[in-house]
Amino acid sequence: MQDLNILQKAPELHEARWWETEPGGKVHCYLCPRHCHIGTGQGGFCFIRVNEGGKLYNLGYAHPAALQVDPIEKKPLNHFLPGTSIFSMGTAGCNMGCFFCQNWDISKSRSDQVNSNYIPPEDVVLLAIRYGCPSIAFTYNEPTIWGEYVIDICHAAKEHGLNTVMVSNGYITYEAFHDIYDHIDAANIDLKAFTENFYGKITLTHLQPVLETLQWLKNETNVWFEITNLMIPTLNDAVDETRQLSEWVLKHLGPDVPLHFTAFHPDFKLQDKPRTPPETLHAARAIALETGLHYVYEGNIYSNGAHTACPSCKTPLIRRSWHDVQQNRLKNGCCPNCGLAIPGRWTNPRGQTPMKTVRRAEAEVAERYGELNL
Repeated sequence: MQDLNILQKAPELHEARWWETEPGGKVHCYLCPRHCHIGTGQGGFCFIRVNEGGKLYNLGYAHPAALQVDPIEKKPLNHFLPGTSIFSMGTAGCNMGCFFCQNWDISKSRSDQVNSNYIPPEDVVLLAIRYGCPSIAFTYNEPTIWGEYVIDICHAAKEHGLNTVMVSNGYITYEAFHDIYDHIDAANIDLKAFTENFYGKITLTHLQPVLETLQWLKNETNVWFEITNLMIPTLNDAVDETRQLSEWVLKHLGPDVPLHFTAFHPDFKLQDKPRTPPETLHAARAIALETGLHYVYEGNIYSNGAHTACPSCKTPLIRRSWHDVQQNRLKNGCCPNCGLAIPGRWTNPRGQTPMKTVRRAEAEVAERYGELNL
């Protein structure tokens, strides 16, 4: 566990959920499969869940360390409101220890090591409305570890007709899963590899809990979800592993769950590996399509593998360049040529935010935060 100099800019510490007391002043956090047993004055592996006086508190609550307006394709989500903007946010900390983390400056930091402002859940929603975003993404670090904040933002978002999106490593217990995901509209889950060896050595976690999360999403929720596999040369890009991953997705989740193979670049503690060659992504996509998956994408490169095509008649439906949608030919969510319904969420189920709400958001955001550079 990590000894912490607890710093919180909110009026008071926010008590966490998903924990129980133990003898000697310790607490057991059962939010994620790490099941941290945390002594007084210490934090769990994630840094931001801390034991103060025999109670567990979440230092990430209402303290985002990153705020940004992104295209939703950056999450990546290709079958959820394509072409729209999404208000994206993250805090300090993470419950995985990935050597290749591309957001390590916040995910490997304690809450007192990052710049953050106190932004309560209601204000997150007003900020999203102010910047013209129909959705909010919990992303950058692992949002599971600030699940209390996620849930409260979701409640506020639904009151104003906004969608909510989890961009997650999928490392969560069943005890917490429905508490969080029952409020979520869409998710992208990082399936970082398909071997326990990779998960154990490179992420300091385990594979099986992530596979279970994917099956819970499929079988027990209405969440639209997609999967990302970051391909790292020599570590998780073997042909056999790609085939096994694709076959597992087909068998357990079905052919219509979009799968994104994305390119790695050297970062954090994994500087000795080269960038992923485009040919690796092309080969992985070909394997997944051959396996029987219908929607397989390539990311972090310019490629025809970014486009969506009808799996029945092969008509091009959505053309993308990096994260930009250049053409969308879908007609009411269907292929305009053969009429096949394409799985996804193509229109906003919550409609447009009323103009009076937009004006209120603009006024209140300007008063409290000024003009943010997002």
